[in-house]
Amino acid sequence: MTKNELIAAIAEDAAKSKADVSAVLASLSGVVAKALKSGANVTLSGVGKLSSAKREARQARNPSTGATIEVPAKTVVKFKVAKDLAETVA
Repeated sequence: MTKNELIAAIAEDAAKSKADVSAVLASLSGVVAKALKSGANVTLSGVGKLSSAKREARQARNPSTGATIEVPAKTVVKFKVAKDLAETVA
């Protein structure tokens, strides 16, 4: 499902305009990004939990050449799906 398809589906289900739904989704991504950057977790009830985690620097190997490369440390976003949603999809 693309973003536009998601917006259309939510707009139809909630009886709202596509512009309103689009604005809410844009705001949601900004609010979630700020929360994760500050170290907070974001729980979307019935969907899952977003959290940030630090990955340490490490060495990796280029599979085509076999050369060792350095992978720098970075912060990544993790997502854990809600149990109810996982059971519904399974």
